[in-house]
Amino acid sequence: MTRANVALVAAPALIAVAGYFAQRYWVSGGKEKGDIDDREAAERIIQKRRSIFPRDYDTSRKVPKEIIHKMLINANYAPTHGRTKPWRFIVFGGESSLKALGEFEAGLYKKLTPADQFKQAKYEKKLTNKTKSSFVIAIVMARQKSEKIPEIEEIEAVACAVQNMHLIASAHGVGAYWSSGNLVYSQEYKDFLGVENEKDKVLGMFHIGYPSKAWPTESRTDIDQKVTWKL
Repeated sequence: MTRANVALVAAPALIAVAGYFAQRYWVSGGKEKGDIDDREAAERIIQKRRSIFPRDYDTSRKVPKEIIHKMLINANYAPTHGRTKPWRFIVFGGESSLKALGEFEAGLYKKLTPADQFKQAKYEKKLTNKTKSSFVIAIVMARQKSEKIPEIEEIEAVACAVQNMHLIASAHGVGAYWSSGNLVYSQEYKDFLGVENEKDKVLGMFHIGYPSKAWPTESRTDIDQKVTWKL
């Protein structure tokens, strides 16, 4: 998934988080210390969030299942048009399941990639990325049966749920990375995951692990370069 696409679909999640804290501030008149602390904490976590890749995970430390559960619980509070709640997650966390996932993905890459485009290093990376992670979560969009809600809005809702997971991971000092691409979008990947509905979509794999080095920092270009005001 490109950065532009992630930004597009994750924006509603950030709006929802900001809206919640703005509403609390308005209702209280901005006078409650708890609300001020909440707002500051929310801003810190949002601005702390980074994609941390499996190659940078500390394989000697296992992320507790309790943190994964917290991430999933908060994913369930993402905004969703029509309350369809289209997010579905398949969690890989055992040594054997992660190994099998890596072997499948590497094998699929080798199968679907023309010989002149095949890269051994990429093949090996797909093998090891899964076993370097404490958990890998398959991200699935379950299509509304009536299809009343536009598909893009269902995808946006799932992206909001993933952003919620990522924020909770960051709050616990846990690294995460959303990978995607043609392999993940393939029918073979759906079959491997057991996603049977034709209209459902696999949107990516969410890798999770403790960072092996200092938390990354990144400066962003000024927001004014990305905003047009109509006042």
